[in-house]
Amino acid sequence: MTASIAKICDPRFHGLEDSIREAKSAALGSMRFESNLARFLQLQCMESPVNFPLVFRGLEILGQISEERRLVACLRPFLRSAEPRIASKAVLVAGHRAEDLKWLIKAINETDDRTRANLIESLWGRRDPGMEELLVAALKDRHQRVTANAVYGLYLLGSEQYPEGLIRLNQSKDPLFRRAAIWVIRSVEGVAGVASLKPFILDPNPDVRHAAFQALIQLRENGGKGIVVVPKRPEAPINLQVDY
Repeated sequence: MTASIAKICDPRFHGLEDSIREAKSAALGSMRFESNLARFLQLQCMESPVNFPLVFRGLEILGQISEERRLVACLRPFLRSAEPRIASKAVLVAGHRAEDLKWLIKAINETDDRTRANLIESLWGRRDPGMEELLVAALKDRHQRVTANAVYGLYLLGSEQYPEGLIRLNQSKDPLFRRAAIWVIRSVEGVAGVASLKPFILDPNPDVRHAAFQALIQLRENGGKGIVVVPKRPEAPINLQVDY
């Protein structure tokens, strides 16, 4: 069983959809597959070094095959992990499935930047009561990725707070937040955002100017002639080594 679970979770052998399909089939054949998977992942987290791609894939599989009430129990050890990458991945998986947002609201005060950013990302596209209020509160976060994810979430909601959130990023004195604004504009407006990006070419910070220049190149290369690209979900890697 352990060998088959390891193979299912290993990205080298399967794409995500194939992994989920195999896991669901295995779960139908064994009532203990879900608990065995959770136990396997806990053991993997104790290895040195940790095989993060395998653990992350396993957590994604858990999120797809478990009912919500069991999922939270399965993820609890990972949510409490001292390794921020594991905790943030677990909160991202849980946030996609959780119907009760009370625990998410409590977790918004989590001290790890990565975890808070993934928490907000997990809410993208959801329209639960109080969602807009939660995202607006996140606009005041101290980390640029959390704020940018909140701005993008407001955009997906069609919230009137979205422009104000983007202005907050644009006009920030912190260059990291202005770089985050570039990511939002590029993700939301596509080629139509070229005009909005041009002022950043004159930004006093060289990293902001470089990010704006790269975004302009990317939009012009990928956008075609007059095509407006509005992705449902922009690329937003789990780690914090991103453009925003």
